[in-house]
Amino acid sequence: MQELRSEEVKGCTVGVIHIPGGILFFKNRDLAGEYLANRITAYQSTPEIHTLEGVNFKTKGLEGVSIGVNRHKICVANTHIATTPDVTYDLLCERLVNEAQGKEDIPRIVEDFMRHNSVQGARILASSPEWTFLIEVFKDIFRIEEVEGNFVITNSFSLLPHQQERPRVREQSSANRLEVASRVIDGISNIDALMSMLRSHVPEKGELSICNHRQDGGGTESSHIIQIQGDDIDWSSLIGYPCENDYDTIPLFQT
Repeated sequence: MQELRSEEVKGCTVGVIHIPGGILFFKNRDLAGEYLANRITAYQSTPEIHTLEGVNFKTKGLEGVSIGVNRHKICVANTHIATTPDVTYDLLCERLVNEAQGKEDIPRIVEDFMRHNSVQGARILASSPEWTFLIEVFKDIFRIEEVEGNFVITNSFSLLPHQQERPRVREQSSANRLEVASRVIDGISNIDALMSMLRSHVPEKGELSICNHRQDGGGTESSHIIQIQGDDIDWSSLIGYPCENDYDTIPLFQT
């Protein structure tokens, strides 16, 4: 199995929270300093989808989908585990957000994609107001599990056995962000409370917190919340550290 460079490991906190009449689906995207300096934040919006484009950590280019939603109320986002020469998992997320129209499509799309590709390591959350799937991929192996209720993921596998070597602070960051978010999300019932969590500096302002400030100048590059309530779908986002910026909200798929 290929050795991975520890400095290539990135962050991200992703999750889904059930609220009256719908869900809040969110992602703090954490990147290294070189990506923040380049400010490569780009969106794609059509009558069918709205997405944040992914960053291929091997090629350094924009590719696939980092977080997105379609008019069928299906949300997809990922967290990074391992950089390899394989295709980026953002392309699988792109397939999901472009093609999925219902629950039964998720396993079919994942199985077909993995049948034809060897993939960089990642965890993917695919959610609608009625269901959520956790997907883990690495090389040519994958696992899919349906999960219930409020759910959050960071940067360590739970379904696949592979774990790469990385600095202790990366392990601590993944574990702490997961612990803090998992403890808080059940008490969140509106978007303002979620925004507060995504600005969290527990246990301190730095690399361990959900609002992530890395020593290399990196950390949380942008923050995104997809709110689905009834037939309404809104996207709230900001560029930079959540603790220093305000969210802008746009309605999606208006007729």
